Amino acid sequence: MSSSCWSFASPIGGTPIGGARHEFRLVAAACHSFDSRADFLRMIVRFKRLFHLGDHEGPQIQEARGTGYSRNRLRETFSFVGRRSSGFLSGRSVQNSDSIVGTLRLRVTHLFLLAVVLWASGCVRPTAPPQRQPSLPIPPSWNAGQTVEGTVDIHWWKQFQDPQLDALIEETFSNNPQLRAVAARLETALVEARIAGTERMPALGLAINGRRQRQNFIGLPLPGFEGRVPQATFTNLGVGLDIHWEADVWGRIRSGEIRAGALASANSADLAAARHSLAGQTAKAWFACSEASLQMALAREIVASYKTTSQWVRNRIEAGLVPALEINLVLSDSSAAESVVDLRREQLERSIRQVELLVGRYPEGGLRVRESLPGISSAVPAGIPSQLLTRRPDLIAAQRRLLASDAGIVQARAALHPRLSLTTTGGMATESLLSLVNGEYAVWGLLGNLVQPLFEGGRRRREVEIAQGRSLEALETYTGAVLQAFGEVETALSVESLLRDRLRKLEASIAEDRVVREQAQLRYRHGKGDMLLVLQTDRRILNTKSQILTLQRLLLDTRIDLHLALGGGFDASAPEGDPEALLPPTLAEEHLN
Repeated sequence: MSSSCWSFASPIGGTPIGGARHEFRLVAAACHSFDSRADFLRMIVRFKRLFHLGDHEGPQIQEARGTGYSRNRLRETFSFVGRRSSGFLSGRSVQNSDSIVGTLRLRVTHLFLLAVVLWASGCVRPTAPPQRQPSLPIPPSWNAGQTVEGTVDIHWWKQFQDPQLDALIEETFSNNPQLRAVAARLETALVEARIAGTERMPALGLAINGRRQRQNFIGLPLPGFEGRVPQATFTNLGVGLDIHWEADVWGRIRSGEIRAGALASANSADLAAARHSLAGQTAKAWFACSEASLQMALAREIVASYKTTSQWVRNRIEAGLVPALEINLVLSDSSAAESVVDLRREQLERSIRQVELLVGRYPEGGLRVRESLPGISSAVPAGIPSQLLTRRPDLIAAQRRLLASDAGIVQARAALHPRLSLTTTGGMATESLLSLVNGEYAVWGLLGNLVQPLFEGGRRRREVEIAQGRSLEALETYTGAVLQAFGEVETALSVESLLRDRLRKLEASIAEDRVVREQAQLRYRHGKGDMLLVLQTDRRILNTKSQILTLQRLLLDTRIDLHLALGGGFDASAPEGDPEALLPPTLAEEHLN
């Protein structure tokens, strides 16, 4: 019988302070008697297992008892380990296994309380940055044109009472590629907002591992191993969960969440603005089709009038009443009128294909158009200027981007402070698959990480300055957009008033031409005049009608521009609406409220 020394090591936990991870190891060394190398190797394998020393004897200690090792002997072994292991449990000696358990329990309790406090501080929602408005003098009413008050009607195109136009606009909303691209951009922004919202939640991971290892025991004077190195083979199997969570003490994560939500809301407003813009383009192209069709009909009437005139001139030439040169002048005017017909046909086909492209169809030019232009009300229900800030989708988008840039400042400033995170692991570690369900083989670890940047060349300070610059840029962009919106409304009101004046004058002119035509016809019937004056008056009336059609279409375009400038339409009998009703439900509003 001979004697020697044995040792074993096993991790039982971790300390989480300052990012430094210390692995607790128990190393026992004592002299024991053994009869053979096989007994020694069996003892190494037994003590390789993880010891959980509590108020009861675990299966490892019971197994040790079976080999002749008493509980007191094990306590002596751990007492020796405590005296030899510096730094273990803050440098204090371990007198027995109960002191180990008590110290670990105390530290776990303290760490748990710290985690609860940090969790509570991270759940406090920092105050969102205030929603700034441009410092502009906003008048109580519009200066150009006469307006009346009304409630918002976001489906302004229905005021034209054209079912075919309503169907085309709905088709545009469904099939237009440009609108689908904006919608896809919105979906991306919503996903980014959801990702930003997950940073405040703990991250959970599952780890499964297995390892088989051979270990050499060098420097041990073991009998029977003269000239050889003692070896032992170990199998380690483990399964566990990792939980990582960052305490949002300074509001960095929350500010990033607000920023992502504001950008998602801005993209929602962009989608609404794109819908309004495409609706306006579709309506304008549709009315251009109707005008081109009506203009082509008028041009054909003018050509027919010239043909009648040319025949009348030929009769006069044959009678010797006028020189032959007269017919050349009439034929020249007739050819010019026929070219106008071709021009109107080209305009009609171009407008039809434009509508087909807007609604997402192949531009085959087969769309049937309406042969009339709708009327519009004379009163302009434009509301008050201050309503524009909360009505126009593009202004809403600019304001949300300003909010996002302000949240970026808060986020950049929070990055100057330390970042505190907690990581905990727990699971089972054993050498047998069947033992993975045994609670005696449970292991755990708790890691706390407090990171404070000390020197980065002023990078984080510069990031704050960059965020402030972007916020100033967003504010000026928002201010410019508001001024542009006010200018569009005032311009549309002024242009509509001028167009109505021109229309009244043309209608008065055509009334005078009709009087002249009636008098010329009366003189011709009584033999006191000729047919040429009658035909010339007819053509002048047709030309005036053409100008009136153009003005009517321009009035429709101007009214559409006014609807777009106001962010919607108005209907005094309609219930109060909200321009953001066009926006799909988003996560952004939850972040901003």
